[in-house]
Amino acid sequence: MKIIIADSSTLITLLDTNNFSLLFDLFKEIIITDEVYSEITQKFYHKEKIDSYILSSRLKLIAIEHNEMYEMLRKRLDRGESESIALAKKLELPLIIDERKGRKIAKSLEINIIGFVGIVLKLLEKEIISKNRAIEIVKQVEENDFRLSDGLKALIYDF
Repeated sequence: MKIIIADSSTLITLLDTNNFSLLFDLFKEIIITDEVYSEITQKFYHKEKIDSYILSSRLKLIAIEHNEMYEMLRKRLDRGESESIALAKKLELPLIIDERKGRKIAKSLEINIIGFVGIVLKLLEKEIISKNRAIEIVKQVEENDFRLSDGLKALIYDF
Protein backbone atom coordinates (compact mmCIF):
# COMPACT_ATOMS: atom_id res chain seq x y z
CA MET A 1 0.00 0.00 0.00
CA LYS A 2 1.47 3.27 -1.06
CA ILE A 3 -1.35 5.80 -0.65
CA ILE A 4 -4.15 5.43 1.88
CA ILE A 5 -7.09 7.45 3.25
CA ALA A 6 -7.36 7.66 7.06
CA ASP A 7 -10.14 8.24 9.55
CA SER A 8 -9.18 9.97 12.79
CA SER A 9 -9.25 7.46 15.67
CA THR A 10 -6.18 5.41 14.74
CA LEU A 11 -4.25 8.57 13.87
CA ILE A 12 -5.14 10.21 17.19
CA THR A 13 -4.11 7.09 19.09
CA LEU A 14 -0.79 6.91 17.28
CA LEU A 15 -0.20 10.62 17.89
CA ASP A 16 -1.04 10.26 21.59
CA THR A 17 1.50 7.45 21.97
CA ASN A 18 4.23 9.02 19.77
CA ASN A 19 3.95 6.20 17.21
CA PHE A 20 2.48 8.24 14.33
CA SER A 21 5.68 8.24 12.26
CA LEU A 22 5.49 4.42 11.98
CA LEU A 23 2.67 4.91 9.46
CA PHE A 24 5.17 6.29 6.98
CA ASP A 25 7.14 3.05 7.13
CA LEU A 26 4.09 1.47 5.46
CA PHE A 27 2.53 4.28 3.43
CA LYS A 28 4.12 6.81 1.12
CA GLU A 29 1.22 9.22 1.55
CA ILE A 30 -1.75 9.43 3.89
CA ILE A 31 -4.80 11.42 2.85
CA ILE A 32 -7.20 12.94 5.35
CA THR A 33 -10.34 15.01 4.86
CA ASP A 34 -11.09 18.42 6.37
CA GLU A 35 -13.31 16.87 9.03
CA VAL A 36 -10.69 14.31 10.02
CA TYR A 37 -8.13 17.13 10.25
CA SER A 38 -10.53 19.03 12.48
CA GLU A 39 -11.07 15.99 14.73
CA ILE A 40 -7.35 15.29 15.05
CA THR A 41 -6.25 18.86 15.67
CA GLN A 42 -8.68 19.55 18.52
CA LYS A 43 -5.65 18.94 20.71
CA PHE A 44 -3.18 21.76 20.06
CA TYR A 45 -0.09 19.54 20.30
CA HIS A 46 -1.56 17.32 17.56
CA LYS A 47 -2.09 20.31 15.27
CA GLU A 48 1.59 21.18 15.31
CA LYS A 49 2.61 17.62 14.39
CA ILE A 50 -0.10 17.18 11.76
CA ASP A 51 0.69 20.53 10.14
CA SER A 52 4.37 19.58 9.91
CA TYR A 53 3.44 16.32 8.13
CA ILE A 54 1.20 18.28 5.74
CA LEU A 55 4.07 20.68 5.01
CA SER A 56 6.37 17.74 4.30
CA SER A 57 3.78 16.37 1.82
CA ARG A 58 3.59 13.02 3.61
CA LEU A 59 0.10 13.86 4.80
CA LYS A 60 -2.33 15.35 2.30
CA LEU A 61 -5.48 17.27 3.20
CA ILE A 62 -8.40 16.97 0.76
CA ALA A 63 -11.76 18.70 0.91
CA ILE A 64 -14.62 16.53 -0.29
CA GLU A 65 -17.99 17.36 -1.73
CA HIS A 66 -20.84 16.44 0.54
CA ASN A 67 -22.55 14.47 -2.18
CA GLU A 68 -25.22 11.78 -2.16
CA MET A 69 -22.80 9.11 -0.89
CA TYR A 70 -21.67 11.35 1.99
CA GLU A 71 -25.28 12.17 2.93
CA MET A 72 -26.18 8.47 2.92
CA LEU A 73 -23.20 7.66 5.16
CA ARG A 74 -23.99 10.57 7.52
CA LYS A 75 -27.26 8.91 8.47
CA ARG A 76 -25.23 6.16 10.19
CA LEU A 77 -21.76 7.54 10.88
CA ASP A 78 -20.01 10.66 12.14
CA ARG A 79 -18.71 13.34 9.75
CA GLY A 80 -15.10 12.17 9.72
CA GLU A 81 -15.95 8.55 9.00
CA SER A 82 -18.47 9.59 6.36
CA GLU A 83 -15.98 11.84 4.57
CA SER A 84 -13.21 9.23 4.78
CA ILE A 85 -15.36 6.41 3.41
CA ALA A 86 -16.80 8.60 0.65
CA LEU A 87 -13.30 9.71 -0.39
CA ALA A 88 -11.86 6.18 -0.25
CA LYS A 89 -14.70 4.98 -2.48
CA LYS A 90 -14.31 7.88 -4.91
CA LEU A 91 -10.51 7.53 -5.22
CA GLU A 92 -10.60 3.72 -4.99
CA LEU A 93 -8.01 3.75 -2.22
CA PRO A 94 -7.74 1.68 0.97
CA LEU A 95 -8.85 3.14 4.29
CA ILE A 96 -7.49 3.18 7.84
CA ILE A 97 -10.54 2.85 10.06
CA ASP A 98 -11.18 1.19 13.41
CA GLU A 99 -14.79 1.85 14.43
CA ARG A 100 -16.82 -1.32 13.98
CA LYS A 101 -19.82 0.26 12.23
CA GLY A 102 -17.62 2.27 9.86
CA ARG A 103 -15.52 -0.81 9.02
CA LYS A 104 -18.65 -2.82 8.24
CA ILE A 105 -20.02 -0.12 5.94
CA ALA A 106 -16.66 0.39 4.21
CA LYS A 107 -16.38 -3.36 3.59
CA SER A 108 -19.93 -3.41 2.17
CA LEU A 109 -18.79 -0.71 -0.29
CA GLU A 110 -15.84 -2.95 -1.26
CA ILE A 111 -13.25 -0.61 0.24
CA ASN A 112 -10.07 -2.32 1.45
CA ILE A 113 -9.63 -1.47 5.11
CA ILE A 114 -6.93 -1.75 7.72
CA GLY A 115 -7.10 -0.82 11.38
CA PHE A 116 -4.68 -0.33 14.22
CA VAL A 117 -4.00 -4.06 14.70
CA GLY A 118 -3.54 -4.58 10.95
CA ILE A 119 -0.99 -1.76 10.90
CA VAL A 120 0.95 -3.25 13.82
CA LEU A 121 0.87 -6.69 12.14
CA LYS A 122 2.19 -5.21 8.86
CA LEU A 123 4.99 -3.48 10.79
CA LEU A 124 5.84 -6.86 12.36
CA GLU A 125 5.64 -8.75 9.04
CA LYS A 126 8.00 -6.28 7.40
CA GLU A 127 10.29 -6.48 10.46
CA ILE A 128 10.05 -2.71 10.96
CA ILE A 129 9.31 -3.29 14.65
CA SER A 130 10.05 -6.20 16.99
CA LYS A 131 7.40 -8.27 18.74
CA ASN A 132 8.39 -6.62 22.04
CA ARG A 133 7.91 -3.17 20.46
CA ALA A 134 4.51 -4.25 19.09
CA ILE A 135 3.40 -5.40 22.55
CA GLU A 136 4.68 -2.13 24.02
CA ILE A 137 2.62 -0.16 21.45
CA VAL A 138 -0.50 -2.19 22.30
CA LYS A 139 -0.01 -1.43 25.99
CA GLN A 140 0.51 2.28 25.23
CA VAL A 141 -2.67 2.58 23.19
CA GLU A 142 -4.70 0.72 25.82
CA GLU A 143 -3.42 3.15 28.44
CA ASN A 144 -4.80 5.89 26.17
CA ASP A 145 -8.29 4.30 26.27
CA PHE A 146 -8.10 2.70 22.81
CA ARG A 147 -10.10 -0.51 23.24
CA LEU A 148 -8.82 -3.74 21.72
CA SER A 149 -10.55 -7.09 22.02
CA ASP A 150 -8.61 -10.03 23.42
CA GLY A 151 -8.87 -11.67 20.00
CA LEU A 152 -7.21 -8.71 18.27
CA LYS A 153 -4.48 -8.48 20.91
CA ALA A 154 -3.84 -12.21 20.49
CA LEU A 155 -3.06 -11.66 16.80
CA ILE A 156 -0.13 -9.52 17.90
CA TYR A 157 0.90 -11.49 21.01
CA ASP A 158 0.85 -14.78 19.07
CA PHE A 159 2.65 -13.37 16.00
